[in-house]
Amino acid sequence: MSVTIYEIAERAGVSSSTVARILRGDVKESYRRSAETAERIRHIAKEMGYRPNLRARAFSRGRTHGIGLLYTDDAWIFEGMNTEVVSSLVRALQKSKYHLVFAPIDASGAWEEIVLGGQIDGGVVFQSLPAEVLSAMQKHELPLVLLGDNSDPTISQVVVDDTAGAYAATKHLLGLGHKRILFFVHQTVKPHCSIAERLAGYRAAIDATGAERYECVRMSEEDVIDILVRGRERPTGIVCYSNLEATLIVHAMWQYGVSIPADLSVIGFNDLFATRYMTPPLTTVGFDAAKIGEYGARLVLKDIGTPIDARQAIEMAVKPKLIVRGSTGPAPVRARMATG
Repeated sequence: MSVTIYEIAERAGVSSSTVARILRGDVKESYRRSAETAERIRHIAKEMGYRPNLRARAFSRGRTHGIGLLYTDDAWIFEGMNTEVVSSLVRALQKSKYHLVFAPIDASGAWEEIVLGGQIDGGVVFQSLPAEVLSAMQKHELPLVLLGDNSDPTISQVVVDDTAGAYAATKHLLGLGHKRILFFVHQTVKPHCSIAERLAGYRAAIDATGAERYECVRMSEEDVIDILVRGRERPTGIVCYSNLEATLIVHAMWQYGVSIPADLSVIGFNDLFATRYMTPPLTTVGFDAAKIGEYGARLVLKDIGTPIDARQAIEMAVKPKLIVRGSTGPAPVRARMATG
């Protein structure tokens, strides 16, 4: 059986309220007598094996210092750039004495215990939530922040300017003389707002030149490889939705003897560590993933304790950057002559 503050108070010969204040650190030790009493009570508590009821303490203070990371698919957390986002989020929360609580939204109903059971003061999420979960968060006035997603304008969010990133990538290839540039999204990519935004950036750059669009959205790598290797008017440049597509294409071109960048220039998205060590190193659109976690922590902590009707949905943007490496180069002479 756990030791209570009443038992400690009886042994120390003081009131239970005095013990409670001292054990939670809410006491001034300016005077020697007060300091001696506090030290004696702490010693008695330790000797008796007292362990504080952190859950009860959190409820009494109205804070748990937990921030829920809600997710329906753990692949959103443990893949690509999101691992860096989560690491940054954890570090930013720790600076404010908060911690991250993983809250899976699945058939087990674990999220209900976390959200409805008062284990968190707010939440962050990588994708839109089921209506039931979102309603529960709102009912309990728990602030919520979207990370890398802008699907719900009523919720504060941290986004990457994917349209600008794809535009810069496509302009880079156009500036190198490429006229036939393909945009590729693999068929396994999960639905996300960034697909449409990156496609819009590609289209804006292509349409400004009057060139023809070559879009392979939600296609297999086999179909795209066939276009690149056997197509009648083969593209000389490709903008990939992510490093996944870029890796598949670079490997396939090596197998078919297509030289990169002499025959085909390749650009990816997301500057993962491995991309700079590909052969050749991958030109990519990168962004500071750590900023997403940092900004997300700032937004959710800002709204804790603020009445729900006094909160304002805020959007914070992270700017992308084109990182030019060895996988892009001038369009092949044959291609420039054919379209010149």
